[in-house]
Amino acid sequence: MKPSPKTTYHHGDLRRTLMNVSVKMIDKKGVEALNLRELALLAGVSSGAPYHHFANRGELLGAIAQEGFEMLAAAMTKQRDLAPESSSARLAALGQAYVLFATSHRGHFRVMFRVETAGSAKPTASTFAADHAFGLLTEAIKECQQTGAAPQGDPQLLVLHAWATVHGLATLLVDGGLSKIDLTPENLASMMTHLTGQLFAALAVTSR
Repeated sequence: MKPSPKTTYHHGDLRRTLMNVSVKMIDKKGVEALNLRELALLAGVSSGAPYHHFANRGELLGAIAQEGFEMLAAAMTKQRDLAPESSSARLAALGQAYVLFATSHRGHFRVMFRVETAGSAKPTASTFAADHAFGLLTEAIKECQQTGAAPQGDPQLLVLHAWATVHGLATLLVDGGLSKIDLTPENLASMMTHLTGQLFAALAVTSR
């Protein structure tokens, strides 16, 4: 006997409902579990209803990725602006916001860096949103260079190092890879971002 569709969702904005249900499904079961037929069942609508808003699964994932990057950029900007007036503190704040966003929005985070949503050669709203978030980090690294808190030269490698550090930590936390470490995501993010700042400062001194 098939389960009856849930009817608890308000469908004044079906697109919003479909995205919300998708994010919850991905959070619990992973991206591979997402399909439009089951999504329609969970949202309490007909099997064809999702196609009025998303042509296919990839388009739905792209919309989730775009929203995720927009939310990430907003979280990073907010924490940067609340940080003390030093370039290294603002860089650390961006990294901490990145990690805490990932652990608080696991459904979005699991979608944002997938090949089908981030690897297209054709620019999309999702890639523009991702570029905005990445640009915040690049600006922070350049500011660190200007204030002597990071070594001079091409900032690209420094940006890559900082991003790889927080993204790797975020991915391990989201996927449960650090379950044996008895530290909160907040503490881990703070420790790792400050360690990155210390590394950059040390490199700045030795490169003079």
